Parts: sequence; structure tokens; C-alpha cells
Amino acid sequence: MTTAEAAVLDAQLPAGLTDEMRDVALCLYEAMVLTDQRAGQAHPDAGWRQVLGYMARVAAIQLQHLAEQKGGRAIYLAKGVAVHLTERDRRMCEEFRGDYDVLAKRYDLTPMRVRQIVGTWQLEQFRRRQGQLPGLDAEHGYQG
Repeated sequence: MTTAEAAVLDAQLPAGLTDEMRDVALCLYEAMVLTDQRAGQAHPDAGWRQVLGYMARVAAIQLQHLAEQKGGRAIYLAKGVAVHLTERDRRMCEEFRGDYDVLAKRYDLTPMRVRQIVGTWQLEQFRRRQGQLPGLDAEHGYQG
């Protein structure tokens, strides 16, 4: 995404947003922009600017909705590793009992690769559970 394309969003965002809110809006906007083959224009033509304007309005609406629903809370956004695991990787994580070599042989992988897959999955699971511990979330008084 070019600076010119990003500027369309900047023009739509209200003054007074925090840097984090601007960053979230940019992430939402960029995700939409990058799905279009016209993305990457240093000088967007009128038609593309109109589409960018629509995407910027959608990103601003999404940001407002997120602020209304989740504002004032510390939230953890997982990278979604578990969602993107292949069926093989998911089985491997479910079967893991502490021995990387066993799974490496079973799945014809190196122990290091098994360690990477299982370790990434375990870290995400740990972080997800941490956000649910009593006293560590906004609902129970933790303000981050």
C-alpha cells in the first residue's frame, strides 16, 4: 500500500485518536486495500480513490465499533496460529506428550521442526489462558 493510498484513510479518521487506534484502523484498511489488484498505486486514479474512500469509511466504522465494544479493556489478539495449523500439525499438538523425537519419527520431521510447531501452539494456548485468569482481565479489575 502506498503513502497516497494510506492518506485516503488519514483524511477519514477523526482528530484525537491515539496512535494505537490509528494503527488498528490502518491494519483494518490495509487488509481491505491489499485484496484489490489495484493496490500499490503512487497516484490513485479517480475510480480507485473512490473505492479507497469506501474502504476507509468501513475501517473507521469498524474502529468505532471496536472502541465501543472493547474500549477501556486490555485485550490480547492471538496471532491465530492454531487456526492455521494443518490437520497434521493439529494432530501432532494433540498427541504431544513431551517427547519431540517420538513425533518427529511418526511424522517424518526433524525434532527441531516438531519443537517449532508444538512450541508455537503451546505459547498461543498459554497466552489465551493467561487472559482468562481471575484478576488479570479488565472485567475483574485489571487495567493493564
